Amino acid sequence: MDEWNWKDAVAEVAKVAPAVATAIGGPPAGGITAGAARMVTGLLGVENAPGGLVAAAQDPQKRAELIRIDQEHRRELEKLRLEAEAAQAQEETKRLAEINQTMRAEAASQDGYVRRWRPTFGYLVAIAWAVLTLAIAGSIVMAPGEAGIVAQAITALTPMWSVALAILGINVSKRSQDKQVAAGQSPAPGFMGAIATRLAGRPKER
Repeated sequence: MDEWNWKDAVAEVAKVAPAVATAIGGPPAGGITAGAARMVTGLLGVENAPGGLVAAAQDPQKRAELIRIDQEHRRELEKLRLEAEAAQAQEETKRLAEINQTMRAEAASQDGYVRRWRPTFGYLVAIAWAVLTLAIAGSIVMAPGEAGIVAQAITALTPMWSVALAILGINVSKRSQDKQVAAGQSPAPGFMGAIATRLAGRPKER
């Protein structure tokens, strides 16, 4: 089993080949970053694994080859990094669009529970946050020697909480818009809406 992870490999490679590091350390969306890693390890002739890259960065001959790849393939590596970031942004946009579509369907529903799922979700997130906070505090107080493991567990939960808090933020924003519409007011455009309005050449409201 490889004792290194990709984060370790990226940090080690960045010391001698920054362009390579940014290409193999980008977001995983679309498999582009994985493709960059395969390209680099193939050129180096090492195993396509974190340990292979770390060993290459520490070996004098392979390190020289890594520097050469960084210089000669810089443009291609930069392109791969940008493609990975674009794929990540596209996935995020798609995810938010699906959330927005679900919320529009919920707003059009006459079912009481469907209309109340947003505040229910908010309460559940708040309760889960409170329980998690108390559990973390209790773990550190009762078993301070396990603080490192607790910190790793918190880090592992970050993606899950990112999704939950993103949905909660959209719920709050949509609820505010619903209240404005119910009061006969026109919701103010968001940041992207304001940019679109300006680009379209529409006159500002006075």
